[in-house]
Amino acid sequence: MKSSFRYHFDRRTITITILSLVVCAAGAVLLYMLYMGGFFSAWFVSFVMAIAALMILSIPRRIVLLENKLEIQCVFDITEIDIREIARIRKVSNRRLRWTMLLFGSSGFCGYYGKFFDLRETEIITIYSSEWNNFVEITDIYDSRTYVSCRDADELIAAVRQRQITE
Repeated sequence: MKSSFRYHFDRRTITITILSLVVCAAGAVLLYMLYMGGFFSAWFVSFVMAIAALMILSIPRRIVLLENKLEIQCVFDITEIDIREIARIRKVSNRRLRWTMLLFGSSGFCGYYGKFFDLRETEIITIYSSEWNNFVEITDIYDSRTYVSCRDADELIAAVRQRQITE
């Protein structure tokens, strides 16, 4: 049996995304007006477009729970977690992630995803979220923590635990 949980953007994520796009567009226009041609303006536009493309390809889209694995599906990437390797799954408050620092990924542009450093636990964690709310912490048997945002967190947790029992 397959269960699917879609990501939903909140107002904060949409606002940060729009502001990021406006700042990048304003920078490109300003650069175009100040430097007519040349390698610097071409480099800047190419760099911003490459970073934006990489970030867009990594936007989380849905969480799919299959018979024996949990898939976090992004636009171009799929992260699979074996159900048998999940040691703990629980809801956590967004205050739990207050002491995290972005290492690589996005911190608001179309969501929050990538590798973050947890200053409280001094370890690297992975976050796949479209809003800074409704977090579910998934800890595997290797003590690796992954955080996902899911508005139906209780349903997701119950479905994972049910699959663990049947395994």
